[in-house]
Amino acid sequence: MANWCCNYVTCTGSADDITKFKKTLSKGIEHINDFKEATDLDVDIQDGYFFDIIINEEKETWIQFTYETKWSPNLLDIAQVCKAHNLETTVHYNECGMQIYGKAMIDSEGNIDDDQVSGVFLQLIEYNDETGLYEYDGIEYETEGDIIEEHYDNWKFLNGDK
Repeated sequence: MANWCCNYVTCTGSADDITKFKKTLSKGIEHINDFKEATDLDVDIQDGYFFDIIINEEKETWIQFTYETKWSPNLLDIAQVCKAHNLETTVHYNECGMQIYGKAMIDSEGNIDDDQVSGVFLQLIEYNDETGLYEYDGIEYETEGDIIEEHYDNWKFLNGDK
């Protein structure tokens, strides 16, 4: 069985493009519910499937949803979706078992700017079996994600990354 990668997505676009995309998402959710399997959201799949799609919040010109993929994010597929629906998208993703964390920005042309958290940074995080907490720079945290959110951008800046 695959490890599941959680993908948290925010898409922005014109009201018309968001409305059309919501219909595509709804068809994908219906497919999953009817057939109990993943959907491809009407794009040529290159990088994985869309499992367990949930629309979290929506407004006239943006929509937030989550879904799962096997092992890693399917950024090539999201890029195809963006291009097909003229959307700009931010994807936050994590697969904790394999320590895959990152944030990707995808424009309406399907160009991807992926900022995956460096393995060098992740090696600085230690797990304490006794307390069940993660430690970074002498401070304890409940999750690796909390450490990444609080410290990764500063670590990149200090280490000359992006």
